[in-house]
Amino acid sequence: MPMALRDLGDEELALRARTEPRAAFGVLFERYRGPLHSFLLRQGADDSRVDDLFQQAFLKAFRAIGQFREDARFKTWLYTIAANVLADERRVMARRAAPAELRETMAIAEPIAADRAERAEALDRVKEALGQIAPNHRLLFTLCRFQGLRIAEAAAVVGMTPAAAKVTLFRISKRIGEHVSPLKERI
Repeated sequence: MPMALRDLGDEELALRARTEPRAAFGVLFERYRGPLHSFLLRQGADDSRVDDLFQQAFLKAFRAIGQFREDARFKTWLYTIAANVLADERRVMARRAAPAELRETMAIAEPIAADRAERAEALDRVKEALGQIAPNHRLLFTLCRFQGLRIAEAAAVVGMTPAAAKVTLFRISKRIGEHVSPLKERI
């Protein structure tokens, strides 16, 4: 009995997409619909543009599936494409001289404060801390913290060594903690 496409791993589907593009890539599309959409939002994509960016990323991946390396992880490859699509979008927006307001839509996993105003202030402090971090470091943090990539995979996406990525993640966490700690002291 033949194995159903949905039972195959990501890498097997990516390789199968070379010969059965619609069926295999359709499974990958459904599998990554939520995670990639969430990734783009967490990277600061504008709410009104995130669906277009999502579609652009998948279209680029579909067109480039022949270039997918057998030894690579599909997830890392797809997130790299999405990060590049978002970077291209930001360059276009900067050229148009549109205000470049970075909006982070990250949720705090465990709210620090009980009341709504304190939670809002805590989220503002986290956004402020993330806004002060270099874009490639913010990307690294989001890939590891919210998208579930291993440090080595996320490091490859942003062009760092795994050792440098570990140090960077430690420093980012420390910086966010320093921004949020005044709230903890008040509680």
